[in-house]
Amino acid sequence: MVVQIVLDTNIPILVLTSSFSLESEIDRLIPQKHSIIFLSACVTELDFISKKSAKLAKQAAFARKFIERYKIVEFDPQNIRYVDDKIVHYAKENRPNCVVVTNDKELRQKLREIEIPVIFIRTRGHLELLGSV
Repeated sequence: MVVQIVLDTNIPILVLTSSFSLESEIDRLIPQKHSIIFLSACVTELDFISKKSAKLAKQAAFARKFIERYKIVEFDPQNIRYVDDKIVHYAKENRPNCVVVTNDKELRQKLREIEIPVIFIRTRGHLELLGSV
């Protein structure tokens, strides 16, 4: 079975300021067959972020370009208010074959409480995996 690697909204923006290959680092951490995905709810959040300031608009534009290489999964339940909660819900629905990549500490904690593996940026040069696939 293919492991789904779900990117949080902040990851494409952080890749802009970091010096590592997201794909290489994920390949290093997840040797199983995997697919990197981005939820449509996160695309909506990027659009919202882009309206806040010129700097954020530029970062969001980069992120939109960056995520073109990945599959966008239609998942944006309207009965769930916050994007982080949508990510948690998606991960729960797709476990045990789901890993979330985020640098959001609160989201990481929520995911670890329900035993969803999490990848986060440890340093500018590499990612770290919490949990196991």
